[in-house]
Amino acid sequence: MRHRSDGRLSWRLLATNNRDLGRAPATYVDAETCRDAVRWLQKNIDDLRVSIHRASPSSWSWRIAAGDDVVALSSRDYQRRIQAEQAASIVVELIPDAELAGMDQSRR
Repeated sequence: MRHRSDGRLSWRLLATNNRDLGRAPATYVDAETCRDAVRWLQKNIDDLRVSIHRASPSSWSWRIAAGDDVVALSSRDYQRRIQAEQAASIVVELIPDAELAGMDQSRR
């Protein structure tokens, strides 16, 4: 969980080397709401849709959506579409078993 300067929280999916792989599309008012969003994502990952988008004329990014609602975003842009597709696949594979580190009650 990441605390922002405005007091709100967001989540990030980190690789074992602490590289940022994906993130929340929104911020949350408290740790409980943020945790609930991550757990919902984990539980429903098989029903979600990944889409690849052009971020600029020379870069690509991915999004994970539930219907019209974006529930996860790529943490960065990729130079090639295939790289964005591969990164999104890795994120989808990792989300179900991701640990909720840094999301304890004392950090509200």
